[in-house]
Amino acid sequence: MSSFDDLLVVQEHDTRIDQLRHRREHLDELEVAAGIRAELATLDGRRASVGSELADIRGREQRLEDEAATVQAKAADVHGRLYDGSVVAHRELEDLQEDHRLLTARQGQLEEQAIELMEQAEPLAAALAELDAARAVLQGRLDEVEQVIAAAWAEIDTEIGTEEAGRSAASAAIDPAVLSDYTSLRRRLGGIGAARLSGARCEGCHLEIPPAELDEVRRAPSDATVFCPQCSRILVR
Repeated sequence: MSSFDDLLVVQEHDTRIDQLRHRREHLDELEVAAGIRAELATLDGRRASVGSELADIRGREQRLEDEAATVQAKAADVHGRLYDGSVVAHRELEDLQEDHRLLTARQGQLEEQAIELMEQAEPLAAALAELDAARAVLQGRLDEVEQVIAAAWAEIDTEIGTEEAGRSAASAAIDPAVLSDYTSLRRRLGGIGAARLSGARCEGCHLEIPPAELDEVRRAPSDATVFCPQCSRILVR
């Protein structure tokens, strides 16, 4: 086997490596995973919106409850002064009674408003729980798909490693200049830098070489690097 035959072996390994890398980048599961991530992003957007609205309502509810507690404490203080005997003046007692009435009324208003907000929060909390449940399902599906992807990638990477080892062994006997030409041509010509000459046809471009040029190819020294006059790939005779 000549070094040019070894070049075809290198080409076979390179082609297989390209195929494996293409397969790695285009697994069906990658598209499935991308679709699930898009669903998660949409769901997270809805969850953020509902969560923000719920947090706002609960914040307002908490402020009302805090204010109601403060008013209740003031009312309790006024109530204590009314009946602890420390105030005896009739006018002052009437003022305290009015203060207690107003404070109690204000407390009731605040508690009623807090209840209204609590009622508004309930459907939002339920919606948020549903979104969380839906997200958990989607995340579970994504985890499963990603496990399949990881397993497939590991298998493909092992195959790529085997092909690369074979390529390295085959390229050891090839003139570095020829290998450099091959690499450059492969980059320019869709992954095929060397091809067998089969009769009068180049297996790289699958075109017949005109007789005069074919004769020149065949008369070239066996150790000379010959290029297809049609596609410029290295011809292995």
